[in-house]
Amino acid sequence: MEVWKDIPGYEGKYQASTEGRIRSLDRMIRDRSPYSKSYYYRPMKGRILRPGRFCKNGHVSVVLEHGGIGQPVHQLIMKTFVGDPPEGMEVLHNNGDPTDNRLENLRYGTRTANILDVYWQGGRWRKLSIDDVDAIRFGLTCGIKGTELAVMFNVSPSTISCIKRRKSFSWL
Repeated sequence: MEVWKDIPGYEGKYQASTEGRIRSLDRMIRDRSPYSKSYYYRPMKGRILRPGRFCKNGHVSVVLEHGGIGQPVHQLIMKTFVGDPPEGMEVLHNNGDPTDNRLENLRYGTRTANILDVYWQGGRWRKLSIDDVDAIRFGLTCGIKGTELAVMFNVSPSTISCIKRRKSFSWL
């Protein structure tokens, strides 16, 4: 059963649901006549907002209020039903699908846990997978030059250097 609740800071204007949807509510908005340039109030019918892509990793966002910037839906859902994130925590998707913003699929966790979730689910956090990093380290032990590995994996030589010195992927 879908439950709707006012989004903090947007009470009476926007609501979030446990199914990961955002809607606007019926309300009166201030508008300006293009002819007389005078202001008046008109009714605005509420509707379910259609989310757009937020960034290249697949998260979706909605624009609340005219002229505003897109806000990530998963963050709005958690803020509405759970509260603000604890210090150093971010929203994680349990099933790894950044478009699945149902409350039951979201939780707070650390950035490291978020990155590890992506790898455990077989995805890539950036360009390289765990298997790619293992192959790079193996190639380095076999004497392949870092610049050659950079071309093979379509990354910069500095990325290979960071992997070699364990500045990147040190947890592997």
